[in-house]
Amino acid sequence: IPISFLNRIQSVPFQLNPFIVGVSEALYEQGRTIGKDPKFIPHTATEPLPVKPVDIETNKAARKSYCRAAAEVHNRNHNLVRKSCRTRMTMKAVERYKDVDKFYHPWSLDYRGRAYPIPAFLTPQDTDWGKSLIRFAEPAFMNVEAEDWLAFQVATTYGLDKAPMKERLEWTRANHDLIHRVATCPLDTIPEWENADEPWQFLAACEEYNAVMIDMTRHETKLMVATDATCSGLQVLAGLARDASTASMVNVLPSDRPQDAYKAVAEKAKPHCPKQWQQYISRSVAKRLVMTIPYNAKFKSNWGYVKEALCHPTKGLGLDVSKEDITEITHALREAVFKLFPGPTKVMKWIEDEVGNALKRGATKLVWTSPSGFVVSQKMMKPEVTRMDLQLLGKVKKVTVATGDSDEVNKSKHKAATSPNLIHSLDASLLHLSALKFGAPIALIHDSVLCRATDMCALSTIVRLTYMELFAEQDYLKDWAKQIGAETEPPIIGDLEPESVIESTYFFC
Repeated sequence: IPISFLNRIQSVPFQLNPFIVGVSEALYEQGRTIGKDPKFIPHTATEPLPVKPVDIETNKAARKSYCRAAAEVHNRNHNLVRKSCRTRMTMKAVERYKDVDKFYHPWSLDYRGRAYPIPAFLTPQDTDWGKSLIRFAEPAFMNVEAEDWLAFQVATTYGLDKAPMKERLEWTRANHDLIHRVATCPLDTIPEWENADEPWQFLAACEEYNAVMIDMTRHETKLMVATDATCSGLQVLAGLARDASTASMVNVLPSDRPQDAYKAVAEKAKPHCPKQWQQYISRSVAKRLVMTIPYNAKFKSNWGYVKEALCHPTKGLGLDVSKEDITEITHALREAVFKLFPGPTKVMKWIEDEVGNALKRGATKLVWTSPSGFVVSQKMMKPEVTRMDLQLLGKVKKVTVATGDSDEVNKSKHKAATSPNLIHSLDASLLHLSALKFGAPIALIHDSVLCRATDMCALSTIVRLTYMELFAEQDYLKDWAKQIGAETEPPIIGDLEPESVIESTYFFC
């Protein structure tokens, strides 16, 4: 199955979107950066360093403050140069392929079975701008279902990704004037589209929707429409544990509007956070922490995510929160996750314990077969190291360099990695099996599927049916326990009926 899956996705032809290519070329000539967190940077105009305080030599506090501010500017300038290099290289690829009728992507699988395109540019797993540059090469004639899915893509990329389906469709139909202006005069309406959540994909969606629904100059669609899993790690763990409470919060079970696990965690944690910061504890503060805990993220990395969400001047809220308060907030958020998602946390703890037992019995690697037949081999050894004395600016610095793997098993790394790798192998299997059942052009981004608007209803149904088959028609956690020689029974709650996912509108949305 995995080889058939690879051949299936490698046979999908793509082409460049001439509308986005034209806008990109014009903005590249102008040197115009687009977006709040720009990925399209056609220039390297660096930010000047802050002015040095007059008493920098004698005032320790002023010197420390200046050094910190200067370091942040250096970091931003470094990132700007790096991103501008990627923009230039992408434009070179655009120049080469813009007159090509169709091209194909070679794909590879990592050791968990996840699919990655091999090229670095113009792929479905590119940045917002990179994704907007490509579309499927094979057109599909518009139908009634496609009208709704194109409207969905417009609203979702604009920023309504948490709104109910009905509200997204209504927003698009209430904003035909905006969509028409953006599609027909993109260079004159930049302020109207560059602040969308995904500005370039919003621009591409506006052009497609305007052409087939407003101006009706085309009757076929090639646009890639994307639907995403809701916190896929928790969706997989909810299926493994048969945990209905977790399943309901990550849209495995049907509801009249999309459930928001990140918001639920933030609300649960808020009363246990320092009072002066409670008003700022929102889904955006909780999101990365909640997303990464199923992948065994520990307190230290969670602390960093919370700090960035609260304190970063551009990526966060720009607040001045003390280390002690960040620690308290991180504890509160982690505790909320453990209380709200009992099944997944029990499964993760059981996996860690059983991996420890397997290593005590002398195992040097863990091997299991995913439901799609992909064999995962997890081997993690401690590094063989050598010490070196390096001279830098007249000083000798001792460093330790890894030269290869030793014969000693890295037990802590094995225990930390197994739960994430099991989840990744299962969400990969879900896509392997789904893609082989689907007969139209498809693209993948880990836990997201992309297809034409005409085909999304069929693909959504296939993904839900495949999830049901994985977790209802087989008890995979018990099967996995046998494969690794587990000494205890897995902690399955058992109150979830995975068949219910068939009725879930927001399982992938």
